[in-house]
Amino acid sequence: MNANGPKPLDGFRVLDFTQNVAGPLAGQVLADLGAEVIKVEAPGGEAARQITSVLPGRPPLATYFLPNNRGKKSVAVDLTTDEGKQQILRLADTADVVLEGFRPGVMERLGLGPSELQSRNPRLVYARLSAFGGNGPHGDRPGVDLMVAAEAGMTTGMRTPDGKPQIIPFQLVDNASGHVLAQAILAALLNRERHGVADVVTVAMYDVAVSLQVNQLTVHLNRTGGDQPPKPKGRKSVGFATQPSDAFRTADGYVVISAYIPKHWELLCRTIDRPDLLDDERFADQRSRSINYCELSDELESTLSTKTSAEWVELLRRNGLMACLPYTWKQVVGTPLFAENELALEIGRGDDAVTLIRTPARYSTFTAAATDPPPKVGEHNAEFLTGID
Repeated sequence: MNANGPKPLDGFRVLDFTQNVAGPLAGQVLADLGAEVIKVEAPGGEAARQITSVLPGRPPLATYFLPNNRGKKSVAVDLTTDEGKQQILRLADTADVVLEGFRPGVMERLGLGPSELQSRNPRLVYARLSAFGGNGPHGDRPGVDLMVAAEAGMTTGMRTPDGKPQIIPFQLVDNASGHVLAQAILAALLNRERHGVADVVTVAMYDVAVSLQVNQLTVHLNRTGGDQPPKPKGRKSVGFATQPSDAFRTADGYVVISAYIPKHWELLCRTIDRPDLLDDERFADQRSRSINYCELSDELESTLSTKTSAEWVELLRRNGLMACLPYTWKQVVGTPLFAENELALEIGRGDDAVTLIRTPARYSTFTAAATDPPPKVGEHNAEFLTGID
């Protein structure tokens, strides 16, 4: 394996106008694949540079900015001035991709929309990220991960015991949208290289959030009757029909088990020494196990509570079942699996050194990891803007 081979985007130039998480992550994926990604920022820099986490023994760490801006370059430009606009127009003439994440219509008002830029550079792929799509009166609003997740139904599918919508404690929609956008840009570049077509790629975070729930939403799209009959009071909520697939209480915490395939269900019952459950009509198939999930959970936990979580994981795995511990984030970064997958990526040197998470895809001929630290605001103005005023 030659990890020093050429990268697929060597020689490609990307102008990245995005901020926060989703758009910069898409640019980061392209940078890891070899593209020269030039971050276009306002003179003060993007807001994510100022969102910091305080860690013992070190200066505040910009944990929203650092992971998604490795290996990029930065130019600081005031897009509202004619000088700034002309600088960007000329720079866009040399680009393969423009990536922007403003509210719908902003780039057009600046004179930097796809029609303006592609008329000057017919091979330019123009990629647009928005919160809600901009396809109608409901879609031109600004939005962030939390707002999009809530509007797409993600928070009510995981209510707390008192019925309060559950806030997802990380940027699920942002990160998924970044990867979807990067994939879409790569497809557009392939289309350009093979067919000479320069596309305008659009990704709405709301659409991504909806697509992540395709199984659940398909159920509701195809319901023909009225409302579902009310659940018995106190019944546990189940979001899907693949049971048992859940976290179950043990002697010292929880164990996560997935055994909904018929042969796995039978194996689970025999492994935990509960063959009686196989003859219980309440649990005869996947549908009945879902309908009677509260009773199923009680039956399983009455047995699982006799051993520790680690003991159950060892026993269940040894017998060919899927089981794991529900790790915390602190535990995740210390696990053997995290280490063997080489997910930690060191960037910078000395006092500026920081450990980040590498992007997931691996290749046999090159290393997809830009290891230069994120740029300072406007660090590369002289390199890219000198002489094009």
